[in-house]
Amino acid sequence: MSRGFARGALTAVLVAGLAACGGGQGSGSGDRTLTFWMYQDRTPQAGQVIEKIRKEFEKANPGVTVKLVKIPKDDYNTKLGGAVASKSAPDAGILDQPLVSKYALDGTIKEVPAGLIDESAYYKGALDTNRANGKLYGLPADQTCVALFYNKKLVPTPPRTWDELKQTAARVHQADPGVAGMNVPKGDGYGAWMFPGVVHGAGGQMVDDAGKKVLFDQAPAVEALQLWVDLLKSSPRKITDSDKPFENGLAAMTISGPWDVPTIHEQFPDLDFGVAPLPYKTEPAGNIGGEDSVVFSTSKNADLAWKWLAFLTDAQHNGPLADALGGFPVNLKAQAVAGGPEQAAFLEQLKVAHARPAVPQWIQVNDEIIAPALESALTGKATAQQALTDAAAKTRSLLGWNG
Repeated sequence: MSRGFARGALTAVLVAGLAACGGGQGSGSGDRTLTFWMYQDRTPQAGQVIEKIRKEFEKANPGVTVKLVKIPKDDYNTKLGGAVASKSAPDAGILDQPLVSKYALDGTIKEVPAGLIDESAYYKGALDTNRANGKLYGLPADQTCVALFYNKKLVPTPPRTWDELKQTAARVHQADPGVAGMNVPKGDGYGAWMFPGVVHGAGGQMVDDAGKKVLFDQAPAVEALQLWVDLLKSSPRKITDSDKPFENGLAAMTISGPWDVPTIHEQFPDLDFGVAPLPYKTEPAGNIGGEDSVVFSTSKNADLAWKWLAFLTDAQHNGPLADALGGFPVNLKAQAVAGGPEQAAFLEQLKVAHARPAVPQWIQVNDEIIAPALESALTGKATAQQALTDAAAKTRSLLGWNG
């Protein structure tokens, strides 16, 4: 896996035909054309996988043509927003997880038809990224997560619990004050994205979106942030602010995703490291990333679009599709494309992954409210409780919630 939480800009041009955004009828009698928007291929091999799936669908559905429109990821949301505003959206398309609730609640995308899929066939966390107001508005296409990377020389056995994590970090730093026990996440958008998975590991949650209640100022979230604060005692930033502290042996542990595995193997071949599920306090848990697939309300081929999305996520096709997109399968029976020994930890982590809150403004809350709150506690400007109490108040004000 080589896809990161934030992909770099891709410079390839749009495929021909981007101007013809909407789906429509084919020219032949009874023929139908389905337009599907997705991100630019990560690699030529990924493009070949997508093309094979497209041909198989067309063979199984005579008279149907699937028109794939591939757009660089950094341009995707802007172009899609423009198409939606001009009512020229495609029949269906890929959608970043946090945008599903926004598009669902403003009527831009359709609700999944009853009986289309067996929900028990999917990873719960992945499927839940498509829920808003308790209803399902799309199907997951691929998923990814973070896990604990550990230097086997410094940490022979990875910690399973928060207490073990703190003890291991302290032991490493005490043995060599020049080595940090843990590369503790920072209060930025990336750290804020990971934080809810730690909160769930203490049995908590960030919000109750159905009840319109903000919960990340309560004990589980405060304990999660305090964990990161406590780890700084054995993991000073004067060490971890150096270039690639884990890769260079200056931090015994770090949190990252599958995208970093091949890079470390290639650039630091002498580093003997392993990957394990995230340590937890009361229950195994983690966060989730990836993409969903949705059908737009303006589609004239909604029935065919849903059939295509179900095809992409069935047990036969979802493994190759997920790998082409850079993630892991969302169908429990789909076979993940074989990876290295680290893959098992990520697949285990995804079984207990939790979707981000189904709140249209969540990206703003993540980046502008939670991230600076985390950093204020991590830099000692506020206690964990003070930081999260203030952040929760700002979030209630933004969302118009009283709870």
